[in-house]
Amino acid sequence: MKNVLTKAWNEHQSSIYFELDAPSCREFYDFLNKRFPENRLSLKAFFRYSKCIKRPDGELYNYNTIKTASLRTPISKKHEEIAEIFKEL
Repeated sequence: MKNVLTKAWNEHQSSIYFELDAPSCREFYDFLNKRFPENRLSLKAFFRYSKCIKRPDGELYNYNTIKTASLRTPISKKHEEIAEIFKEL
């Protein structure tokens, strides 16, 4: 997981397969930006262009759904789990 989150896309062959809904994906991205403020990776680049973050079926997440998720659900149902992940990083 650290390879995907900390290294350039072309430096590894790693992927993360999330079992997250759109609000949880958006919250994960927001936690990532807070934890690594020097990271300039946009939401679009993280979910669409990197091709490192995938759904359990191997497909990419729909960027437009993730982009607007925080407007519908400010705190996701996986909030506690995501917060715990970033405490350990």
